[in-house]
Amino acid sequence: MDHNNTNKTKSSTKAKSKYNKKNYVRTLITLRHKEMNILNNHCQKYGYSKNGFILQAIKDRIEKDTGKSFDEFLKEQQQEQDPEEPKDKKGSKIPEVFKLDQ
Repeated sequence: MDHNNTNKTKSSTKAKSKYNKKNYVRTLITLRHKEMNILNNHCQKYGYSKNGFILQAIKDRIEKDTGKSFDEFLKEQQQEQDPEEPKDKKGSKIPEVFKLDQ
């Protein structure tokens, strides 16, 4: 057995796990058997992954509820969570040492 390939596989798996943990959140949904069968059949018929279909359904619902595109809604949410750093007249961020406490 080639130990070099085994180490590469372990390193690759570890790197992917680290990336996924940092960038994704897992959630659990509970469906009745018949609902899952409907979802499976629909996704298979139209070539969707279940994850992709559910994500699109979430985006569609947010757009319907807010009247905004999902990208607009996401941008607003990000601005509320991460207010922009103060900028000078040229659009450059003002260094921390020059910010005034208010």
